[in-house]
Amino acid sequence: MSPARLLLVEIAANILMAAILSRLLLRTAGLARLRQRLGQALPSISGPQYASLWPALAGGLALTSNHPLELAALVLLGWRGAYYLNLVVDRIRSTWSVRSEIQCQVCGATQANPRFIHRQGLDFCSYNCWSTHLKSVLTAEPVIFDRQGMFIRQEVYPMSFDEYSPAQALELLQGDTGYVYVDVRSTPEYEQGHPAGAFNVPLFHRQSTGMTPNPDFLRVMEKVFPPETKLLLGCQSGNRSARAAEALAAAGYTCVANVRGGFGGVRDQFGRVVEKGWLELGLPVEQGSPADKGYAALALKE
Repeated sequence: MSPARLLLVEIAANILMAAILSRLLLRTAGLARLRQRLGQALPSISGPQYASLWPALAGGLALTSNHPLELAALVLLGWRGAYYLNLVVDRIRSTWSVRSEIQCQVCGATQANPRFIHRQGLDFCSYNCWSTHLKSVLTAEPVIFDRQGMFIRQEVYPMSFDEYSPAQALELLQGDTGYVYVDVRSTPEYEQGHPAGAFNVPLFHRQSTGMTPNPDFLRVMEKVFPPETKLLLGCQSGNRSARAAEALAAAGYTCVANVRGGFGGVRDQFGRVVEKGWLELGLPVEQGSPADKGYAALALKE
C-alpha cells in the first residue's frame, strides 16, 4: 500500500475511533469524572466540542511516532472529523426518535397509521383531523418552530411588514414616530454590540452545539409589546429578523418592519459587502445588556 493510501486509512481509523471513544467519554459516568478533572486543569479546552480531541491525540500517537506532520494531520483531522461525525449521528438519531413518537395532533392516533400527513410542523392521521385542526387554529397558540427546530413559514401576505435600511431605521427612532428597535439575535451577540436603545428578544439562542429555537419568542413579545406597537426588528444581516417579522405579523402585530442589513451587514459568497449594516454605517452602538432591555429582564416581566 502506498504511503498516501496508508495515511488515508490511518486518518479514517482515527476519526472512527475518536468518534466512538468521545461518545463514551461524554456518556460513561467514570469517564465523565475524568473529563471533569481535565476540565478543572484545562478549562479552555474541555467543552463538549473538545471531547474528541483527546481520543484523536491518543490515536495519533499510537498510529505514528516518527513524523510530526503526519501526527498533526492525524490529530487535527481525527478530532474535527469525529466531532462532525458525531453531529451527523446525533441528527440521524434525533430524526428517528421524533419519527418514532409521531402522534396525531387531534385524535392521538399513533404512527401505526401509514397515511400520516405533516402540516405546519404538526402530524395528523387523516385529512379529517387536519380539517378539524384548521377549524380551531384561530384560537390555538401560534406555532413558529417545528419539532426539528426549523422555522415554519407563516401564511402572511408579502407586504404584511415593511423593510427599512439601518439609516432609515435610525431616522424613525430619532423622530417622533413611536418606533422601538428589537434585536432578535442571541443574547451573546446582543451583548457584544447592538443599536443604541435596542431591546433584546432572541428568535434563536446560541449554544455550544449551534443555534436553537427560542420557544418563548412570541410569548415574551406579546407580554412586553402590545400588538399595535411600532416595531423595528433587526438581527445580524436581516434574515432572522425577516422571519421574526413574518411570525409577528401572523400573530396579529399591525406595524412591523424588518431592518435590511441588520447590525453586521449583508455580504455575497465572496465576502463583498452587498448592503452595509448598522455597525459599518457608524450608527450609535451600545454594549452589554441594559437592565430594562435585556432578554433576562424582559422574559421575567409580568
